[in-house]
Amino acid sequence: MEKLSKYQMVILIVAVLALGIGAGLFFGTRLAGSVPSPLPVVVADPSVTDTVPALPVPINVYVTGAVAHPGVYALPDSSIVQDALNAAGGAAKDADLIAVNLAARLQDGEQITVPTISADGSTSPLAPTSSTTSRTRTLISINRGTVAELDTLPGIGPAKAQAIVDYRTAHGLFKRLEDLQNVKGIGSKTYEDLKSFITL
Repeated sequence: MEKLSKYQMVILIVAVLALGIGAGLFFGTRLAGSVPSPLPVVVADPSVTDTVPALPVPINVYVTGAVAHPGVYALPDSSIVQDALNAAGGAAKDADLIAVNLAARLQDGEQITVPTISADGSTSPLAPTSSTTSRTRTLISINRGTVAELDTLPGIGPAKAQAIVDYRTAHGLFKRLEDLQNVKGIGSKTYEDLKSFITL
């Protein structure tokens, strides 16, 4: 066998390397094509949060007197007397609606009595007396009442009215009517005198 020259040896080595590189590229491409692509990663937007809308808290109102269906009805907090009458099926034909303030805003636990008009044009005994009407329609909210409004309560002067507002600001809204006794200057006797005049 004829001995290869140095030039031929270089050519042979280059050819072998080229074949090796070509084979490597071919099989590498085939292997790369068989590897599945990674699944896309979904990143949640931290600015988007699941929020549950707050449900309105209803109030319970007792509607009686000259209405189609007397009873206790649950109404939205912003309801007025007219809404209570509608819930009770509307006023009766002989109802004295002039004696009722249909635009007055309702309070939780309130009673609405619709009087009737008798044959002689007078209001029936179902209508509350003026003093009862005044007390029913002027319930003072210890959570929303101003100093001037709280001052109208029995046994509460300007100083105690301001103390109620200050307590409310420092500790938050009252959870129960009885919590009013936590205010400095309002004891159990004062509370008993005014509890029928207040609401949350």
